[in-house]
Amino acid sequence: MKKVLRQVVRKTAKTNRKQKLLKRSRRKNGIKLTQRRRTIKLRKRPLRTIKLRKHLLRKVKKRLRRSKSLRLAPQVKQPPPLLNVPFVYEPLNVPHAPLPEPKPKLSVIVPILNEEKFLPLFLESVASYADEILIVDGGSTDDSVNIINQWKNRANIRLFHIKQTGLPYSDDWNESIVRNFLVDQATGDWIMAIDADEIMDDRFRDALPQLLVQKEADAISFPWVQFWMNPQTVRISAPNDEHWSVNKWLMWRNHMGIRYDDAKNHCKVHLFGRYMWEIPNRAESISAFHYHYAFGSRVKANDNRRRDIDQYLGKPVDRIEYDIVTKPFTEKHPAVMERYFAKMV
Repeated sequence: MKKVLRQVVRKTAKTNRKQKLLKRSRRKNGIKLTQRRRTIKLRKRPLRTIKLRKHLLRKVKKRLRRSKSLRLAPQVKQPPPLLNVPFVYEPLNVPHAPLPEPKPKLSVIVPILNEEKFLPLFLESVASYADEILIVDGGSTDDSVNIINQWKNRANIRLFHIKQTGLPYSDDWNESIVRNFLVDQATGDWIMAIDADEIMDDRFRDALPQLLVQKEADAISFPWVQFWMNPQTVRISAPNDEHWSVNKWLMWRNHMGIRYDDAKNHCKVHLFGRYMWEIPNRAESISAFHYHYAFGSRVKANDNRRRDIDQYLGKPVDRIEYDIVTKPFTEKHPAVMERYFAKMV
């Protein structure tokens, strides 16, 4: 393309030079310039060659315009060149703090029926250490539901309603269905099954964080202290009646399959047919106090231990199957119960 341009320029310059020489010779010879000028005839070229040259000329002009615009454009300052230094990675031996593990949570499950007497005391105690409280009401006719609704603003409480039919504290209740429903609803890492008339010792609140993070045991039992007729007397086991003031499985690890058996009354927890003492477990010395019979004969009329109360008070009963054995209470009541007893005096 450049060669073609040079040829075009050379032809034009040669033609101009011939015309200048012709004018100069005419002036010397006295020939007027008004005479007819001689035209120089160029050699005719094919049309294809002419079109090609025009195309090449347009292409050259376009490139010239582009280069001119690039020269006029503002120059971008280039960053300084990098030093030719080899990069060597040497990790720093800096100790890193371990990431904190999420705090394990405790879910308390409890079925109730007409527990307006114990519910304020129970909720005040449980709300101080439980992350969530799951309650199933079996159709209470007293003020139990209203008390629970008032406490929803002070604690994380979830209330369910499953109507119980038949005689309370009997096989008509299907207790295992209700308790397993609560187990399925629990979201905490640990589950604690405690009734509304049971209060944990004040030491439990301080010991709970360590119990939740330990890895050795999957089930935990606590001494079950059962009062009889007054808050200073404890009932203990006797021949043919050996379930008083014994250790009770109250806590177990959630999401591992521990559930209640199919017993309709006084059901027990198990892990796929294995009892709690057959899996990793531990026994704590912190007591769980059972206050159901701590107020004399002021218990529910349909209580399943009404005959024991009549027997203890010397009233006539249809039969006597076992002796009622008691001992003095030597521990300390929880603070919530101490305040309640002080108001009763």
